[in-house]
Amino acid sequence: MLSIIINQKKHLLDINPDIPLLWVLRDHLKLHGTKYGCGIEQCGACTVLIGKRPVRSCGITVGEVVGKNITTIEGLSSDSSHPVQKAWIAEQV
Repeated sequence: MLSIIINQKKHLLDINPDIPLLWVLRDHLKLHGTKYGCGIEQCGACTVLIGKRPVRSCGITVGEVVGKNITTIEGLSSDSSHPVQKAWIAEQV
């Protein structure tokens, strides 16, 4: 079992630690705000915060983030009031 913290909530997952974090967020945790763009860490559509550091989630495995605090776009604010969330809504991302 892997223990990861997403948007201040602990999740225990029985999955392969080599799965990219992006697919864990989207397919296992149903957090669809983090997008698939290029798959090669260039476009930024899959960016999440690990601690306070922006990281492309397509290029890091879930095993590499065990025990770390991860924030997705959904976790920036609960009412979509964060400037990044407002921009995504305005641009229909």
